[in-house]
Amino acid sequence: MNIIEIPGGKDKRNMKKLLMILLLMGVVSFGCQEQVITQLEVGRGKLFAGLSLEAVQHLERAEQEEENKVEPRALLILAYSNAISTGVAKTHNVEARYQSARDQRVGQLGEYEIKKILQLLGERHRVQKDAIQVLIDRGVPAVPFVLEDLVKDRYRAVHGDFIQILIGIGGPAVNDILKAAGDSGTPLEAKIRLVRTVGDIGDAAAIAGLEALQNATSDEGLKMEINTALYHLGNEASEDKIVAGLTDDNVVVRRAAAKSMMYLKEHPAEMLIAALEDTDDTVRMDIAKALQKYPDTGAVDGLLAILTNGSSLNTKQAAIDTLNHYAENGFADGLAPRLITILANPEVVNHEDRLRIVQLLKKPALLKQIAAADQYDNLPHKLDVFYRETETNDMVKDALNELLLQIE
Repeated sequence: MNIIEIPGGKDKRNMKKLLMILLLMGVVSFGCQEQVITQLEVGRGKLFAGLSLEAVQHLERAEQEEENKVEPRALLILAYSNAISTGVAKTHNVEARYQSARDQRVGQLGEYEIKKILQLLGERHRVQKDAIQVLIDRGVPAVPFVLEDLVKDRYRAVHGDFIQILIGIGGPAVNDILKAAGDSGTPLEAKIRLVRTVGDIGDAAAIAGLEALQNATSDEGLKMEINTALYHLGNEASEDKIVAGLTDDNVVVRRAAAKSMMYLKEHPAEMLIAALEDTDDTVRMDIAKALQKYPDTGAVDGLLAILTNGSSLNTKQAAIDTLNHYAENGFADGLAPRLITILANPEVVNHEDRLRIVQLLKKPALLKQIAAADQYDNLPHKLDVFYRETETNDMVKDALNELLLQIE
C-alpha cells in the first residue's frame, strides 16, 4: 500500500512539535525561577524573630539598596535598639558602634519614619519596648504624630503605649497635648484621656493651661477630669469638687471622681462605701481599688456583693483583691465563713462566680481563717458536703478538691 503524502503536512507537524517544545521550556524555566528576596525582607524577618544582630547586617545593606528609605531606616534604628537593650550588642563587642549609630539616627527621625514606627507599634512585635523608647528619645517632634493616632483612634490596642510615650517625653509634650485636648475636633473620650495624661506627667507648669481648658469647656465630665489633673499637680482646692462628684447625676463625672479617690489625701469613707453600689460598673471598680488603699471594715458587705452581682470581671477581680488584702491585714475577720455561705447559696448560679470565690478561699490568709474557725462551724465539712452533693461544674469541683486537700 502506498502512503499518500499531503503537501506541506510534514512541515506543519514539525512546526507543532517545535512550538510544543518551546512552550514546555518556557514553563520549566518559569517554574525554576527563584523569587528574589530583598535585604529589607530578610532584615525585617530577622528583627521580628529576635535576631537583631543579623537584622542589622541586612538592614544596613537594605538602606543602601532600597529606593524608599523610610522602612529600612525605621527598622534599622529598632534593630540597633534591640541589640543594645537585650545585651547582644555588648556580648559581640559592637555596643559602642550601635549606640553611636542609634543616637545619631534618633535625632534624624522625620515624620515618615516616626509614622512607620507607630505603625509597627500597632502591629505588636517583640521590639515593642524598643520602639516606645525610640519615640520617647525623639521627644517633641514625635508628639504630634502620637496625638494624631490617639485622636483619630488608630491602633486602639496600643493606645496605652502611646500614652506611655507621651508621659515619657514629659513636660515638653504638655503644650501639644493641651492643644489637642482643646481642639473641637477631638472626641470627648480622647480629651479625657489626654487630660489624664497631663495629670500623670505631673508638670506644674500645666496648671494654667488646664484652667484655661476648664473655663473653655461646657462638658461636666471633662471639667471633673481637669479637677483631678489639677489635684495631681498640687491644686488641693479641687478636692471638694472631686468628692462631690461621687454623687453627681452625670456618670462621666462620677467616673472621674471615682478614679481620683486613689490619690486624695483625705478619703470620704462613707461615700466610698456607698459608691460600691453605684449603677456604673467603672465607678464600682475604681472604688473597690481605692478601698484597698484606704481600708474600711464597713466596706466588706459591699465588696462581697460585687462578687455575685452583674459587675464585670475586672470589677469582681478588684473586689477579690481588696477582700484578700483585708484578710491579710486584719480588716475582714470571719470572711472565710461568709464566703462559704455565699458559695453554697443556690442563687449563685454563675459557676465563674463560684470559681472565683473558691480561688479566694485558697489564698493563705483565708486558709488561716478556715483553720482558726470555731470547730462548731465545721467549715471543712461544709465545703466537703458542697463538693460532693451540690457542685456540678467540673472547674469548680477541681478547685474545691484542691482547696479541700490544702485544709486537710
